[in-house]
Amino acid sequence: MADNRSAFPLLKNSTILQIMEEVNVPLAEAELAEPGRCRERVREVFVQLLQLCWGLTPETLAALPSRIAEKQSNLAHPSIYDDALPEAKFFCLLSDLLRRCGYREFGFRDLAAPQAKRFRRQLSALINFLKYREDMGHLEAQAMEEREELFAALDEVTENHQTLAQHLEEAKAMHHEKMLERQEAEAEMKDMAVEVAQLNKTQVALRQEGQELTKAIKELDDEIANAKIDLQERQAAERKLGLEVVDSPDRIKVDLARANELLEKAKRDIEKVKRETEAAKLQKKGTVAAEGSVREITAALDRLEERVRAYEAVAEERDAVQEKLEAAERDVAARRGEKEVRQRSLDKALKEKTNTVAALTSARENASGELKAAAKQMGVVESEHLEGLARIEASQKRVEELQVRMEEEKKAAEKEVASRIASFHKFEEAYRMKESPLNGAMGYLG
Repeated sequence: MADNRSAFPLLKNSTILQIMEEVNVPLAEAELAEPGRCRERVREVFVQLLQLCWGLTPETLAALPSRIAEKQSNLAHPSIYDDALPEAKFFCLLSDLLRRCGYREFGFRDLAAPQAKRFRRQLSALINFLKYREDMGHLEAQAMEEREELFAALDEVTENHQTLAQHLEEAKAMHHEKMLERQEAEAEMKDMAVEVAQLNKTQVALRQEGQELTKAIKELDDEIANAKIDLQERQAAERKLGLEVVDSPDRIKVDLARANELLEKAKRDIEKVKRETEAAKLQKKGTVAAEGSVREITAALDRLEERVRAYEAVAEERDAVQEKLEAAERDVAARRGEKEVRQRSLDKALKEKTNTVAALTSARENASGELKAAAKQMGVVESEHLEGLARIEASQKRVEELQVRMEEEKKAAEKEVASRIASFHKFEEAYRMKESPLNGAMGYLG
């Protein structure tokens, strides 16, 4: 009793009436002084105070949990419990609330036959709880505001993170495209390097062949010059021989034939030299074509150098993109750290908020648990009651059957005994009558 009195201050009737008027719970002075005469009003006051303390609505207070409703629907006569289960829920919530307020003596008698002294203490405990909740309400509001601010900051950080992640993906895609272009350029450069090496080899071979052709042309020019000199000498000798012609026809014919042979040989040599000269010219033309190919190769090398310079520019651009990517990653890491700091602050605020409203939430959970336990116990009692009724009905029916059978057997036995007694009496009377007339007369008199 001392613990209950020390848990909360015992208020005067005037103070209770004033506070009840402030919280919009109507209560008359007569109802507070003599609650036994107005039990329904006492229950209404408890219902309104329970809704204020727990933050419940009339529909929520009257509604049953789905599990309890399902069990009720599975009973043989569920309509029997339509009033009992909500009343049990109300009593469990109210008794749990009063225990949390420091009043531990609440029972069914406080609803069935309320007493003024106990009703006053119960109202004092509930009013003390309401005042405490009103005083602590600003902490909950402050925690909710900080929570909203932290969630807004978290949304902003998340949006920035998504934007940076999108930029990062775009930079990665651009970097991938540049890498593909770089790989293609490197492959093309390798192909061109192989082609340049082959062209260099061809150019060296053509240069050697050109040098050989130039050397052959010079040799042919020398041979042509020697042939021309030889021809001129032969022509001079022929002219000299013409001046020295003698009258001998045979000698003239011989000399003429030899001169003709020498002339024909000189002509053949000249024709040969001409053919070789033509071949040398053709080879020279091939050399000129080779020089053109060399020039084309040189132009290709120049284009390759331009490609190389373009690749170097792409590489520089890639390095710049890489630096931007690294800067973006550092920014993301910094924002991630800021997000973690804000998340820790949010967790701390949520923890403080949870601690602030822990009494309310735990009370609701405990009330729900006790309601479930009461419903479970009530279901067990009801099932046992139904089973007991069934057994009683079966036993009563069996007893009735046994009684009917016993009556029938009793009647049959009495009938049989009576018939046997009657037969015995008849036999005894006949025997006496047979033995002596006097015994028969005595038996008759008896």
